[in-house]
This record gives sequence, structure tokens and C-alpha cells, in this order.
Amino acid sequence: MAKKIKVAIVGVGNCAKSFYEGVSFYSDNPQEKIGLMHFKIGGYSVSDIEVVAAFDIDERKVGKPLHEAINAEPNHTIKITDPHPSKVIVKRGPTYDSVTEEAREYYIHESNLKPVDVAKELKESGAEVVINYLPTGSDQAASVYAEAALEAGCSFINCMPAHLARDPKWQKRFIKKGLVLIGDDIKSQLGATIVNRVCLELLKSRGFLITHSDQTNIGGNADFLNLHLRPHSKEESKKASLNSILSKDDAVPVARLVYAKKNFDHKRTSIYITGEMFGGISASVHALIDDEDSPNSAGIVVDAVRAARVLKETGKIEHTPEISAYLMKAPSVQLPEADAYEKFQKILK
Repeated sequence: MAKKIKVAIVGVGNCAKSFYEGVSFYSDNPQEKIGLMHFKIGGYSVSDIEVVAAFDIDERKVGKPLHEAINAEPNHTIKITDPHPSKVIVKRGPTYDSVTEEAREYYIHESNLKPVDVAKELKESGAEVVINYLPTGSDQAASVYAEAALEAGCSFINCMPAHLARDPKWQKRFIKKGLVLIGDDIKSQLGATIVNRVCLELLKSRGFLITHSDQTNIGGNADFLNLHLRPHSKEESKKASLNSILSKDDAVPVARLVYAKKNFDHKRTSIYITGEMFGGISASVHALIDDEDSPNSAGIVVDAVRAARVLKETGKIEHTPEISAYLMKAPSVQLPEADAYEKFQKILK
């Protein structure tokens, strides 16, 4: 029987809700393969993931068992299943830059409790992998949690756009301790960036010059409001992912994030690409994606958690950048999707 992969969650929002409910669902249905990109990674199933610690700053979540906190306001995303009852109590994490004044006004009720010593809590919980679900723009807070992970001997999965995995200094520090740093900015299982990249890769492989590339994401969850207030790092990671497969003669891609409260966690994405083919004749691609934002990322994170365990277990930490290229929008090394998938399979087989 595989040893449990003990995980700590930073930020008990919609993504954490989908992740925890997803682990509950696949634990109750251990032979279910539908919806999983990888049924097993290095022998580990989704059911081998165990959440042992969680941190947040909202008074409606802090102090509650995890299975209750994931359903507290302002979380609003589709339910996957009834989550397993959890003995994990959500601890009051440090705030730093993880919340803006506008966010406090709109949807965050910040706890007046004193923040805990995160490294101490990680050590006592036995966590070995930390999942960073902090909102976009929380660069200082992300660094603080990464420092705590290093001190506690935990690998770190950076699901937001803060420059961590792309920073050679951070990578060296984790490698020196025999730990894995996967990031930055989680891809969706079927998201705007992955669909856009595949379309652009196809057109480039067929000899097209890209004359226009436009992507608009519309959503209404708390993260989208935060993205609306602090869009720059997210837009940067999306553009970096798309630019990596274009030449200097192609049009610079445009990526927009639009907040629409009525959408809640439902995301609608429109992609419009035009190009010139044989003889300079114009052709275009139009795509519309409707999805639930948080479950779409959870399918990637369950792979990232298992990959972190296997990389450490097999002594292949130096291959983390290739693994990140498959799972993340803004890894330290960008690869074509097919190449990233092939390397993921080969490294973690």
C-alpha cells in the first residue's frame, strides 16, 4: 500500500474546495479513471493524497474544520461530492499582500487572530508538499510561505503567478534541501491558455503567419475580482505561455481578464486567432470555452502533488523544470505541449 502524500493548503478558496472534494471523490471511487489525466503517477493514485494542514485569513474559515471551511463564504463553485469529514482545523495564516483594500470591502472578512508560525505548523502536521492557492498579486505572501516550506522541509507547488519557480535562486534553494519547487501559475485541464497554445502550435506547424491573437476570460469568483484589481502578473504569465511558441514576425497575443460577478466560478473564454496561409490568404480560428474554473485547475494539481513526491523519491529533482512545463503556464522552461507531455511521461514513469 502506497504511503500517503501529506499536503498543506495555503488559501482555502474555491480551488481548495474543488481539490479537497476531488480527492474525496476519487478516494471513494478508487477505480474511476474518468476526468484524470493520469490514473497513477509513480504508483500513486489520487486517493493517496491526504490534506494535513490548511491556512487562510478569512474569519469565516479560520478555526473551522477543513470540510466546513471550503463551503464558507465567499466560496461559490460547483460541488463535486460531499467532502470527507476532516480533523484539519484551518489556521490563521499571515496576510502581507494577499488582500487589497478593495478585496476587504467586497469579499474578505479578515480574522483578528494572530497569525500562526507556518513553519512550525507544517512540521507538526507532517506535511511534505505545500500547495499555494494564494490570490494573484500576493507575491510577498507567496515568498513567506515558500520560506516556511523550506524551513519545514516541504516541497512547494506554486499555483499562482508569483515569480518563484522561474527564479534560479529559489530553485537552487529547494534543490539544495532535496525538495521540489513546481510552478508558476497552474494550467487548467481544459483552459484558455492550453487551447490557445494548441491552436497556435497547430497553425505554426502548418506554415501560418499569426496576424492576430486575442483571448478574453470572463469569470465572477473571488479570484477573478482579485485578478480584475491586480491583473498584471496573471496577464504576463498567459502572454509568456503564448509568446513562447511564436516568432518575432507573429502578432503579439492579447490576453484579457474580465470580472462579472453573476458568473461566480463559471468561466467563459473566447479565443480569436487570424493568420495568413498559402499565398498570403487569410484564415481564422474562433473558439468558445465554458467551464467551471476551480475544478478545471484541481485536475492538474492532483498530478502536481504526485509528481512532487515521485521526483523527490526517485532523485530526479533536476527534472522539475520539464515537469513544470507540462503543468504550469509560466515555468522556467517553456516547451511545446506534445514535448512537455512526452517528458512528463518519461520522467515519472
